Amino acid sequence: MNTPSGIYVHLPYCRSRCGYCAFAVTTDDSSRQAYLSALAGEIRLLAPEAKGERFDSIYLGGGTPSLLSGADIAELLEGLNHSFSIEPKAEVTLEANPDDVSASLARGWREAGVTRVSVGIQSFADRELAAVGRRHDSATAERALQVLRREGFSLSGDLILGLPGQTAESFRASAERLCKAGVEHVSVYLLEIEKSKAMEEDRKRNPARYLAEDAQADLWLELCERLDRRGFEHYEISNWALPGRPSRHNLKYWTRVSTLGLGISAHELWHERRRANISAIAPYLDALSNGRRPVALDREVSPEERARERIVLGLRLAQGVSRQEIEGWIARAEDPTLGDDYETWRTAGLLSACEQRVRLTERGFLLSNEILCRFV
Repeated sequence: MNTPSGIYVHLPYCRSRCGYCAFAVTTDDSSRQAYLSALAGEIRLLAPEAKGERFDSIYLGGGTPSLLSGADIAELLEGLNHSFSIEPKAEVTLEANPDDVSASLARGWREAGVTRVSVGIQSFADRELAAVGRRHDSATAERALQVLRREGFSLSGDLILGLPGQTAESFRASAERLCKAGVEHVSVYLLEIEKSKAMEEDRKRNPARYLAEDAQADLWLELCERLDRRGFEHYEISNWALPGRPSRHNLKYWTRVSTLGLGISAHELWHERRRANISAIAPYLDALSNGRRPVALDREVSPEERARERIVLGLRLAQGVSRQEIEGWIARAEDPTLGDDYETWRTAGLLSACEQRVRLTERGFLLSNEILCRFV
């Protein structure tokens, strides 16, 4: 039986843009209701293409989906359930900012069918939050997690390593507070300063505000040990989960399971075609008002690309990839130095190769960009 597919829905509205954000978002919500209507139209357009398919995950990302009312979320999920074959125990994730969470809103999400909430904590140090334009403080984050836990959601929390003003002690404290808050899933991302011109210039002017790369690496490896002691499994480069609680939806991306993408800038892999929607709201609305999918990219994935993606995406996961597949790729590679690099990675303890599988070690995860780019 085929693995059930997933659905991603992009909701781009935010109250403010964070300093590190590089996503397709807007702080002008005047088009919000028109956008939700357009989403309903896109759902209807896609329904015939997905006939006979099963879905067991829905991910509402953004942007800030938690800005929507319980009624809006309920209407959106009702439309998806009406048009697609959604399994009864599907994982339905909603991304939320702590300052949006209230008991009544959380109850509305749960009654609408949301089962999992991914909370953008980023830090429990108020000065670090203020430095990147986050609206909430640490007390608000604590209260939000408490409310969501009482409502019975599966909880995920995000942290960022490398924020302006962050110290080793403050990062350790944030990680500890997140674990104590009762989350079942933890995501930790390195701050990508190069995606924000303002932050990049700030680091040049004030390098002492930012942890050095070696210090970040040490903290990341320390975090791996901390989460391991608490029973979390490091199942993907940036993600840890208690047993049985990994993100079902995100695993589909890393294992190349078909997913549909709705909304501006949404990407999808659908039966070996990669498609992406346009990233601006006005042309998105215009296309759907004329009964067209707002697609900016639509191409078939070649057999060679599929093999490469299985390696690059598979190495992101703790389960790794088939040894036969990766060594076969290396043997066929036009670059003769790739085989030498492969042996160097193994000797250096960045790759672990047993009889059947090849996996990145914890130190290998830390240097994954340098390794994975060799297969692209």
